[in-house]
Parts: sequence; structure tokens; C-alpha cells
Amino acid sequence: METIQLMTSLIIQSLGYFWTYLFFSQSIVFGLGSNYPPIIGTSGYTLWASLLFSLSGSLSIILQKRPSNHTLIWTMTMNILSIFATLVGLFLTTVEMIVTSSIYSSLWQYKSGRVLTEYLFLFSMLELFMASIVTEWTYRARQIE
Repeated sequence: METIQLMTSLIIQSLGYFWTYLFFSQSIVFGLGSNYPPIIGTSGYTLWASLLFSLSGSLSIILQKRPSNHTLIWTMTMNILSIFATLVGLFLTTVEMIVTSSIYSSLWQYKSGRVLTEYLFLFSMLELFMASIVTEWTYRARQIE
């Protein structure tokens, strides 16, 4: 589970880097007045959320290797923060997909931006699922102690 959280954070961060590259290349080639609004890119979601996801995954791994009450509390806290960050990301990606659904263009920048946003949505859903499971496990472990 924890490894999946770490890999998901790396994938979300990579998608953010691709998105940023796409936005800047689009701005240089087509100017800043393009029709595609980069909500995800300008919010910085992929950068700060991937940091939270990697911290929660790392703390979950540390909890398995060296269990303690403090590590359990930190792991639960970071996973709850990851859940909130994921909900923000899902909201932002949904807004971006709704706003850009009316743009019909054959330009590769629009299609690539749309595909990257859809992948980001899917991996954010995966992170939400993983963080929810780990939070439930840590909550149950906290109740036992």
C-alpha cells in the first residue's frame, strides 16, 4: 500500500511537470491568449500534493518498520491531509475538464492537456483510495492501543 502511495506521488509530480512544460510550450508558440485554461498548472496542485503524498507514504513505511504511537499519529495525520489534498485536486481537475469540454481543437496541445488532466484525475482517485485505506488501518491500530 505504502509503495503505491509513493509511486502515485511520483506519477502525479511527473504529470505536473509534463503539464507545466506543455503550458509553457503552448504559451511560447501560440501566445498567452490561448483558449485552454491551465487550472491544474497554475494552482501548483501537482507539486504540493505530491509532497504530501510522498510524506504520507514514507511515514506509513516507517510505521511498519518501527511502530510507535507518535509515528502512528503522524501517519494518520498525513494521510488525512492527503485525503483533503486529493479532494482539492479532484475538484480542480473536474473543473478543468468541465471548462475545457467545450473546446474542440485538433491542436496537439489541447489534446495533450486534456489527456494529462484525465490521467491526473485517475491517479488522484487512486491516491484518495490508498490514503483512505491507510487512514482506516491507522485509526483501527490507534483504537487497539
